[in-house]
Amino acid sequence: MALSPSFEIVESRLEEPLLHSQPLSQSIRNVTFQPQKDSVFHAAPPKVNQLTDNIYELYTPGATSRLRLDVVFFHGLQLDNTCDAHLSTWTSSDAHLSTWTSRGSKEVWPMIWLPEEFPEARILCVKYDARTTRSAEYGRLDLHNAAENLTVSLIHANVGQHPIILVGHCYGGLLIKQLCLQAHMSETLRGRNPEFLKRVKGVFFYGTPHRGSSFFENVPFSENVGVLRDASPLLDFVKVLCADSARLHENFDSLRSTHKWRIAGVGELLESDILKDGEKVMIVHEASARYGTEFTMEREDHFSLCMPWSRSSNTYIRLTEFIQRIREDIYSYKGMRNRSDLQMVPKMAIILLRKSLLFETVRNFLGANPLVGLHGMGGVGKTTLAKMLFNDLCAEFECTCFIPGFRLRGDYKEMEDILYSSMYHHGQKIEQGKLIRDRIDPTQTRLLLVLDDIDDVHVEFLWEISSKFDCVNSRFIFTSQNKEILDRCIVNSRDQGGEACVFDVDCLSHEKSKELFMSHAFPFPTEPSPSVTEWIDKIVAKCEGLPLTLEVMGSYLKKEYNEYTWIDCLLALDKAENIANFRERLWLKLQISYDRLNPMEQEMFLDAATLFCNSTWNLQEAKTCWSVLYGFEHIRWKTLVDLSLVYAVREEDCIQMHEQMRSLGMKLGGNRIRSILTKEKSSSSSITPMNTEEVIALRLGGCMPLDASHIFQMKKLRYLDVEEELMCGEDDVIFPSSVILLRARGEVNILRLRGEVNIHDDLVPDCSFLCSLLCSLHFTDGNVHLPGCLVALDLKAPLTYLPRTVTENRDLQVLKFEDCLFERLPQTFVEFRRLRHLTFSSCKELRSLPEDFGRFSELHSLELHHCYKFEALPDSFGNLHSLKNLMMVSLHNLQKLPENFGALSKLESLKISDAHNIYSLPDSFGRLTQLRDLYLDNMSNLLALPSSFGKLSQMRRLSMVGCMMTKELPRCFGNLLNLTILDIRDCRSVKVYPGSIHVIRRLPKLRYLIVETNFPRSKSEETSYLSERQFRELWLSG
Repeated sequence: MALSPSFEIVESRLEEPLLHSQPLSQSIRNVTFQPQKDSVFHAAPPKVNQLTDNIYELYTPGATSRLRLDVVFFHGLQLDNTCDAHLSTWTSSDAHLSTWTSRGSKEVWPMIWLPEEFPEARILCVKYDARTTRSAEYGRLDLHNAAENLTVSLIHANVGQHPIILVGHCYGGLLIKQLCLQAHMSETLRGRNPEFLKRVKGVFFYGTPHRGSSFFENVPFSENVGVLRDASPLLDFVKVLCADSARLHENFDSLRSTHKWRIAGVGELLESDILKDGEKVMIVHEASARYGTEFTMEREDHFSLCMPWSRSSNTYIRLTEFIQRIREDIYSYKGMRNRSDLQMVPKMAIILLRKSLLFETVRNFLGANPLVGLHGMGGVGKTTLAKMLFNDLCAEFECTCFIPGFRLRGDYKEMEDILYSSMYHHGQKIEQGKLIRDRIDPTQTRLLLVLDDIDDVHVEFLWEISSKFDCVNSRFIFTSQNKEILDRCIVNSRDQGGEACVFDVDCLSHEKSKELFMSHAFPFPTEPSPSVTEWIDKIVAKCEGLPLTLEVMGSYLKKEYNEYTWIDCLLALDKAENIANFRERLWLKLQISYDRLNPMEQEMFLDAATLFCNSTWNLQEAKTCWSVLYGFEHIRWKTLVDLSLVYAVREEDCIQMHEQMRSLGMKLGGNRIRSILTKEKSSSSSITPMNTEEVIALRLGGCMPLDASHIFQMKKLRYLDVEEELMCGEDDVIFPSSVILLRARGEVNILRLRGEVNIHDDLVPDCSFLCSLLCSLHFTDGNVHLPGCLVALDLKAPLTYLPRTVTENRDLQVLKFEDCLFERLPQTFVEFRRLRHLTFSSCKELRSLPEDFGRFSELHSLELHHCYKFEALPDSFGNLHSLKNLMMVSLHNLQKLPENFGALSKLESLKISDAHNIYSLPDSFGRLTQLRDLYLDNMSNLLALPSSFGKLSQMRRLSMVGCMMTKELPRCFGNLLNLTILDIRDCRSVKVYPGSIHVIRRLPKLRYLIVETNFPRSKSEETSYLSERQFRELWLSG
């Protein structure tokens, strides 16, 4: 039932694993069932440590990692007389190797792969007599005897002192069931067995016949299976066991329910080639293998289920996801936090770097030393390594911050403000950075800080920050392409008495380069066609071991089977090889992917690189412009993401891309006169009259004077971004009709906007482009005349009323107000029938919204921030049936929500924070059936949750940070079936949780229970709150 080929272990360490392979195209051949005394690994795994006669240790955490988890593997039946089924069952498959694979070695993947993803787990396997052929020594034990022997051996191997995950293939899964039942029933080990079963957290089944197997019940083995001429009594027992499997399964499931074990598994979709006559048969049908909701069927046969091709094989991913969920369960019971400061790192990068000597060396150095520099050329992977180090270390520090160097600009005070506003405290973002500055003592605070891609201006800043914080126990990681800058940081660090070191990040080896390239060009289960395999190594070599180039080229050739495309790509790379300058050569290689884009997509990429990347504009606002300029903006953006030219970000986030891709865009965009002008650089960057008419994007900084006539000559100008004060002189500024985006901050002197939209089309053919004006203005004088076809307006101005020129633009879809001084909005405001996103920020005099506000039938998002005098939402508010996101922050005068609030049938995200005058939520609150994320933070006077709260069946996250409730949670709270994250930091009232803990424990999918205290409380406050220790004891005893 569960066979793997035999092999002899050779005493040498296994080399790097095969990461890319082809899908299984046929079932296991008969030859793999024969005894193969001469078959060996091409390179053997590390030596296995035998703990008892039956238990083998494949991996144990080192001295630097504390053991937290035991994962135990149970093999299945053996069809031969070899003695290595405990290892051979769990080898990676090497069948059907493709021509581009450089190695064909097998690996005991629980020994090699799992420790890289779960270094805190001990990996064990069991060995027992499961031979289906009888001899003088083997083939005589049945399920009951094997289970009893293994129970004793597991306890002798100290299994049961930590949480346990059991993994079984076929008969091994049945053995796990029997073992658990006998441990439960045993009298001889009664004193220890209950503790053993309490430690079991989950069981994962590979192709286990929970309800029997017709194959074993009906096939006459001695006649049809060539290798089973002398069947053992165990085989007859299996037949009986299959017939009686329903009873075993029923008893085990009852035990599972008692201990609340997680159950998951995979089943086979393909028949297995096991019969003598070559006929394929299904060994375990889906109806028998399926158990629980976390179960999938995979395109493998019975034997290849537990022999994954690579780490990207579904049969391996399903297990690692299962282990991860259990690990999260374990941590949540201990009050572990769900961190929001983790950096996103591609899985393939984790696989390549986690096992690298460089990662291990730098990680070990940081274990004892405060500062590390990472040096390397652009695109070599410095940032990715820094992110992995950050993720690996962040849980050990109170404050963490990962910040790109380009964001740190200005003097020391400005850079410090940016740093604090980007900082996380215990893994959670603090919206106002000064809260951290005011409430922590830097000299007593451990900080993990990563500064990515630093330059000269950051050296002194880094020295100051490391001096201010507890430098000995803090850690600082910084990256740069300039070795001299890093060396200066090292010298400054040593002046403080701290050890520091700069590590060079080198290019990838050809083998690792190939793995990375193939993961993008042919993601599993895609396989290269024979026509292109000869070009793979050549193209990989041309990428010079740079991860960025390999990723972009792999994405460019993703699932590409046309040989001529590969040849053209290789020729283009050959052309780039002739460029001596490294950066120019890199850009020319990256440009190969850019050249593949159509003209509209190229324009979008240049817009993203030259203007929107890392700017104040988010993706949604950029798409607003692109919808008119280019159309199909969502499809075109996906193309850029799929080609790895930009990063995948959320609609509300700013556009991000690799710094080298941004530099390429700046270089290519310069040909279209996308310029950055500052007062300091005006002499070198000024636009000449000769090319003025070709300007598309213009960014002004450093109080550059604005020549009205000069601007008007820019007939193709689309984007004008003024970062600081805009000095316009005495003349009015008339913008070309092609402008779609304007950003101006600070004091604006006599600025009049008159977009010339009334000019005849034959004079200005592209006047339709004047459809989106995004401006952030502080007016001191003058009038504003806005174009009549705006779709987005971002207005920062001390307006005491809403100008008619705004309300007349009925096609607005995005409308933002900041620092406005009007108290109310005119009734005509509701005429914006197409409005989808509306924001009021720091409009401190605003008291209410129009009574007919509910007429905004297309409104998707509404935000009100720091509108301190805002009193009430209108009664028509419940009519906003398209509203999906609602955010209300620091509305100090808001006293209640309307009774029909629950009519917001599509609301998915709701945040009510710092609204101190709200004492209760309406009874209709439970009707928000689509609500997924709810934040009720710092609601100091919210007394209780409504009795209908348990009807929020779709809610996944609930945050009640600093919520001062005085009444217990309603009983229905335990009915939140999908709640996975519960954040009650600073909200552990002694009046609420002692009587409510049993309700929280009923939440079936709760993974994270966040209970840390952000900041210390006074002694008088402590009497009203449970300490973390008290809460943990309450949780464990509940």
